[in-house]
Amino acid sequence: MTKKQLKETLYNSLRELGLTDHESDLYVTSLSLGPTTISAIAKHMNLARPNVYKLIAGLEEHGLAKFSERQKYTRTFVVEPPTAVLGLIRKKKENVHELDHGLVAAMPDLLGMYHQGETPTKVKVLVGQGQYLKLFRGIIEEENHESVFFGSAQDFIGLVTWEVENDWIKMRLKHGITMRSLLLPSAAATELQKSDKEQLRETRVLQSAASFATSFQLFSNKAILWQPKAPLAVLIEDEYIVQMLKSVFDYMWTQHRPPVQPLAIS
Repeated sequence: MTKKQLKETLYNSLRELGLTDHESDLYVTSLSLGPTTISAIAKHMNLARPNVYKLIAGLEEHGLAKFSERQKYTRTFVVEPPTAVLGLIRKKKENVHELDHGLVAAMPDLLGMYHQGETPTKVKVLVGQGQYLKLFRGIIEEENHESVFFGSAQDFIGLVTWEVENDWIKMRLKHGITMRSLLLPSAAATELQKSDKEQLRETRVLQSAASFATSFQLFSNKAILWQPKAPLAVLIEDEYIVQMLKSVFDYMWTQHRPPVQPLAIS
C-alpha cells in the first residue's frame, strides 16, 4: 500500500468506530509524531490546547488513548497502536454479527407483535428465477410456527427443482416450522405425501379442482402468490388480505379431510 492508501484505510476504520474527523486527525497526527507534549500537538494541528484536551477525551472514550492515567505536568501524549483499532473493529463486527443473528431469531415474534392499522398495504412483484428463489428461502427467517401452501406443487417444484425444495425442507425442519399443504393431484403431491410425517407436514389433495399452475403461500403476516410460468412472485404485506386467504385455506382444508380407513376385521 502507498502512504496515501494506508492513511485512507486508517481514517475509514476510525470513522467506522464513530470518531469525528478531528479525533481521527489527532489519532493520525499522534501516531506519526510519537510521544510528545500537548503544546507540540496543538501547534502541529493549529489548535488551542483546550481543544486538544477535548479531542484526547474523545479518543479515551473510544479506548484509543490513556492520557488521563499518566501523571500531570510530566505527561506526554501518545495514542494506542493501530492493533487497538483493529481489535475494536473486530469487536464491533462480532457484536453486529450477534445482533444480526438475534434479530433474525426474534423476527417471527417481532412480526407477530406488528399490527398494520392504517399502514398502507405493500405489494411487491419479483420477476425472474433468482428473485423467486430468494423470496422462497427468506420465508424461513420470518416464520417460526407454520406455513401453508395452496395450489400446484408440480409446477412450483418444476421451477425451483427438487434439490432446492429438499434443502428448504431441511432448513424448515431445523427451525421447527410445520407445514400444511393443499395441493392439486400430481406426482409431486404424491411424493410429498409419502414423507409427511418425518417432514412435519400434512398434505391434502384437491381431488375435484380444475387444473391451474399457480399457488399461494402464507407465512408470518405475509402472502406470496407464486406464478412459476413467468416466473414471478407477488409478495403482499397486508394483514387483512392474509386473514382472508387464511380463512379460504382453512375452509378448503376442512373440506378435504382424508378418507377414514375402515378397521380390519380379523
